[in-house]
Amino acid sequence: MSAEHDKSACLIRRALPSDAALLPEIEHSAASTFTADPSLHFILDMPVMSAEQHLEFMQKGHVLVAECDSMLGGFLVAETMPDEGCLHVWELSVHQDFQRRGFGRKLLDAAADLAKAQGCASLSLTTFGDIPWNRPFYESCGYQVLPVSQYNARFRSIAELEQSIGLPIERRVAMIRTIYSVQNRSVSRHIERKCRNSNGE
Repeated sequence: MSAEHDKSACLIRRALPSDAALLPEIEHSAASTFTADPSLHFILDMPVMSAEQHLEFMQKGHVLVAECDSMLGGFLVAETMPDEGCLHVWELSVHQDFQRRGFGRKLLDAAADLAKAQGCASLSLTTFGDIPWNRPFYESCGYQVLPVSQYNARFRSIAELEQSIGLPIERRVAMIRTIYSVQNRSVSRHIERKCRNSNGE
């Protein structure tokens, strides 16, 4: 991919089946960013989502891509948690050639629109809490760290999964972005409490 692209040409759209084969390479390129932290070089050797996995999420309508000049520069994979009124972002990756162009932020905003359309009151994700381009970036997009004491069964399960694949769990954080409107505040707070319930009830 060439680094010469018009930032204004970014188009966010739902992924097509024909995009699936291109997404693993984008995730692998995005992972190379972690080489800036010597303790995280091992991430480059970790498996990325397969084309088949992307196709499964596409069937649910939860894969968004950032397209620039007919080339894919990034993607976002999410899953609706209907019992919690929450849309969980499993993966956000932007190819190195397209970074620092606002693609990640646009993908997250599109995910928020998707969550609203599905009646979700919030979005969630997990990331590294001590890396400058992770937690601070998500905070600038409206996400807040969820204390471990407030993890529900889903977040505990995610933490166990991340630990099992070799991620340093002590450096990982769960984050939530609330998207309710003022008039729906009371209803949205109720849904968000369900998402934060440490008993998973």
